[in-house]
Amino acid sequence: MCGRADDNFGPPAWRTLGELFGPLGWEPEVKRDEVCPTDPIRFVRRATGGFDAPYGRWGLVPARMSLDEARRYATFNARVESLEDKPMFRAAFQSQRCVIPLAGFWEWPVRAGVKTRVRISRKDDKPLLVAGLWNRTVTPDGLLESCTIVTRPPTPDLGEVHDRMPALLLTKDIDAWLDAPPYQARTAALSSWQPRILTITPV
Repeated sequence: MCGRADDNFGPPAWRTLGELFGPLGWEPEVKRDEVCPTDPIRFVRRATGGFDAPYGRWGLVPARMSLDEARRYATFNARVESLEDKPMFRAAFQSQRCVIPLAGFWEWPVRAGVKTRVRISRKDDKPLLVAGLWNRTVTPDGLLESCTIVTRPPTPDLGEVHDRMPALLLTKDIDAWLDAPPYQARTAALSSWQPRILTITPV
């Protein structure tokens, strides 16, 4: 599960994103400590000669579905185990995968009967690179681009935080997620991330 995130990157993250994807203007005009579903969020996809990184609605609007219809569904997360089974995500999983950079994400674990808020990020302040899907649809207001965060079961260090986590990618697995056949992409999303890279900070 990932229902709150932030893109308040610092210089180490900007450098890393530039090295990985090119000089695409990574320092935002507004740094947000909390990004919610339906807010604009940045995603990275293949483009001619490299990558581009537009902002899109966080909450996928599938092909042949209107924005009003999509609002009735929680399409901001997509379970990696069922991407090929869900009509909402099947087409995007085949050919429209992306990477969603995050500075961190938020969860609300319950410990000793008390709900606490925690921020999860990398210990080295580099960006989290999340497997995602994107789509482009036509609305009465024009073209709309949207995306969703792919989720997976948690690594052992996050097991007490939530029963799901974003499908985080190590840099070595970005190409597999973006370009490989679906079964290889799914394997990358399920196995890329390793424990002990993240830090959990109560807020």
